[in-house]
Amino acid sequence: QARGVQSRLLGTAPVTRSDTPRVTIVSPHFDDAPLSLGQSLLDGALHGCRVRVRVVFARTNFTRWVHPTRGRAGPISLWRRAEESVAQVAFGYRVATSPHEEVVLRTGELDPAVLLDPTSELDDALVDTLTAQARRWRGDGSTVLFPAGIGGHLDHRLVAEAGRRLLAEHPDRIGFYEDRPYASLVDPGVVDETLRAIDPALVPVDVSGPVTERLHRRLRRCYPSQIDDLFVRAMDADRATAACERVWFAPGQVPAWLSFRDGH
Repeated sequence: QARGVQSRLLGTAPVTRSDTPRVTIVSPHFDDAPLSLGQSLLDGALHGCRVRVRVVFARTNFTRWVHPTRGRAGPISLWRRAEESVAQVAFGYRVATSPHEEVVLRTGELDPAVLLDPTSELDDALVDTLTAQARRWRGDGSTVLFPAGIGGHLDHRLVAEAGRRLLAEHPDRIGFYEDRPYASLVDPGVVDETLRAIDPALVPVDVSGPVTERLHRRLRRCYPSQIDDLFVRAMDADRATAACERVWFAPGQVPAWLSFRDGH
């Protein structure tokens, strides 16, 4: 009420919840959204947006602590959902999950050379299912952000392909974020090549300032079961290069609220 009175006195319209931009971040696993867009959620372009994270492969048996047997999928899925509950408070978003099994659980494969093979065949039926789900998420007016599939992780590539198909249907309110930790450790040319493979016309937009130690401390507290040496090396690399988080859009399709915040 006080804001409404102040707005009338100043001759400006009050900002209502319905005016706040809606953003859906499609996260292959429980940790991918804050890992890839955490700085933006804390104090960048996504801060203050109505953000919902959709975790696709929420049935999981992977932590850095124990061998990922199928029998452990139940308790580990619950543990990782609990970690995500902590993260959603720490980063200010709501979370919803889909019961798909992650690749380690679907296949039993543990060899990184296989899991991160960018040439491995995608399951068309699963991509069809993910595309249909994502089409519904787009229906509430959200800008929907997909992983780009940098690093070749099979689950990330499946979700990226669903995003590519939606982009081909209509390019508005679709973006692709750079998957961390992988984007932090590969050559910049690999990042560009991966995004150009989705659509050669995509253009990058910074959605945060340089990533900070504050962000990385928060990630370590939220996801103790996941942050191993690979993640720490990626965090070190990001801070050393003053890396910013980026989202890629089709030309002319950067959301108006993001264009304003980005200064364009």
